[in-house]
Amino acid sequence: MVGDGLWVGERLTATGLIELFGSKSFWHSHVKKLFSQVSNHPLMVDWLNNGEDKPSNLDVWGVDKTNYTFKDLKDYLEQAKAKGKGRKKNKSKVEDKDRREKKDHKKANKQAK
Repeated sequence: MVGDGLWVGERLTATGLIELFGSKSFWHSHVKKLFSQVSNHPLMVDWLNNGEDKPSNLDVWGVDKTNYTFKDLKDYLEQAKAKGKGRKKNKSKVEDKDRREKKDHKKANKQAK
């Protein structure tokens, strides 16, 4: 609405947005839980940003609807996870451990010199 010039009020703050949904429990159980995952899905981010080159509803959601719900978002994220879409973290626990051990080994060598 802001991008289209239809929003007549002030920009919402984070607190104002939480209060808009009515309860902190709903915010944490639905909004934060689901939207915190969205940044890992570039197609969804582009759609939410609503720019001129945004993807179509059909491209993002797989179905063209007037309104989408938290259930739709949850389904989207679950399907994307099952298909392996979104950005995957390249670091595994083993790689992290190896990296720390190498760093500690180099540090020990420097101190020994």
